[in-house]
Amino acid sequence: MHLGTRRIRSAGRNSGSIEVTLPTALQVLEGVECRLMVRNGSRPEIVLQPDLAAARALFCELWQKLRVGLEEIGEIGDFSPADFTLTLFPAQHWHHRPPLAYADALALLHQPPKADHWESEPLARLVTFMAVAAVHRLGLTESLALAFGDAVAYLVTGTSAGLGNDFERGMAHRAFWEGARAQFLGSPFDDQVWQRVGPGLRRVYERFRAWQDDPEVYQTARQKWYRALTVEIGMLWPLAEGYPESS
Repeated sequence: MHLGTRRIRSAGRNSGSIEVTLPTALQVLEGVECRLMVRNGSRPEIVLQPDLAAARALFCELWQKLRVGLEEIGEIGDFSPADFTLTLFPAQHWHHRPPLAYADALALLHQPPKADHWESEPLARLVTFMAVAAVHRLGLTESLALAFGDAVAYLVTGTSAGLGNDFERGMAHRAFWEGARAQFLGSPFDDQVWQRVGPGLRRVYERFRAWQDDPEVYQTARQKWYRALTVEIGMLWPLAEGYPESS
């Protein structure tokens, strides 16, 4: 990946200190120790190899939290990097194995230990793709696995990664809260949060599994949901335009 061209600057011939201004995309590596390697030859290269052990540890920690949240559905086992495509930056496109970005983990690690507000997009991506891999182990496949992962992130973090649609998120929200009022759940790194959401996630999984077992039920429910939404929008549109409500 080419990120641009930079010039090496020196603090003085006798100091041995040089400086390279890296592209802004690499600001996520601030504070991360990097191994410096020189590849000699006809086209010499200088390579920075970041130590990403802390990011990998966060992957394992977040997986264990998810494991607690899904234990009412089934046992998802230990975290395995082989289930994912590991990348430095969030992947725009991916196939087969869901991506986990080290940059997302580092963004969370840069926050204060007891932050009340987490970086929502990085956290949502990590939760989403971990939940996709986890639910694959529990029997959901293809688009419904993606939608389930998106729903878990949406319900726990309040942010969607965009893998599902409004119908699936809406139905997941209804099954999760089961008539109760939605509320802030707390830190996604708190075991108690995942223990509390366990029953709700089981209900969401059961709904998605029923759709997988009977696709016709899924299509019928989807059509009814969108028809109801169309009617609701049609009723609200005159009010939004300033017309008096019909009697």
